[in-house]
Amino acid sequence: MLSFSRSTVYPAGVGLPAAERLGALIAVMLAVCMASLDTAIANTALPTIARDLQASEAGSIWVISGYQLAMVAGLLPAAALGEILGHRRVYIVGLAVFTLASLASGLAPSLPVLVATRILQGLGAAGVMSVNGALLRLIYPSHMLGRGLGLNAMVVGLSFAGGPTVASAILLLGSWHWLFLVNFPIGILAAVLALRGLPDTTRSGHGFDGLAALLCGL
Repeated sequence: MLSFSRSTVYPAGVGLPAAERLGALIAVMLAVCMASLDTAIANTALPTIARDLQASEAGSIWVISGYQLAMVAGLLPAAALGEILGHRRVYIVGLAVFTLASLASGLAPSLPVLVATRILQGLGAAGVMSVNGALLRLIYPSHMLGRGLGLNAMVVGLSFAGGPTVASAILLLGSWHWLFLVNFPIGILAAVLALRGLPDTTRSGHGFDGLAALLCGL
């Protein structure tokens, strides 16, 4: 049965059993890769997007800026929610928001709708990126944590650098809509793996500081 929580809670430093580790790691790395790729994947297609949606080139910049600003503004609040609600829960909700917003972005009929869905995508990405390090501490035992963090850094770096190349390959085969639609099946796969394999965590008793979250956004 798939659920937001697991009956077994693993403290940091112990790590998952070796048989469960790979599925949980793939779940995290798939989402991290998508969230990182999407920071720059639309750059190559901006002129095409502006033309198809009958928008100005200046206005189309918000397709990129909206995503990046939302992700950066949401990182610290999402990390705080991870401590309160559990890192697994925040990750899965963030992944769900990102995946559904990707589908909506690919189907957007106008630039304002596309920008709005990209902002939602960025908020979902913040949920994923804010807790991935904490999840790796639960997936790997302490003596193997460096391997997990190194792999995470490699995936993030390659995804940032490879965004324009991946975008060019997608545009060679299809329209700009597929820059976003391609995330949907990958997001579904990552969500299934996460629901099945990611460990739950103990939660802190402190409340959420809404004012601090607002200041982070500003």
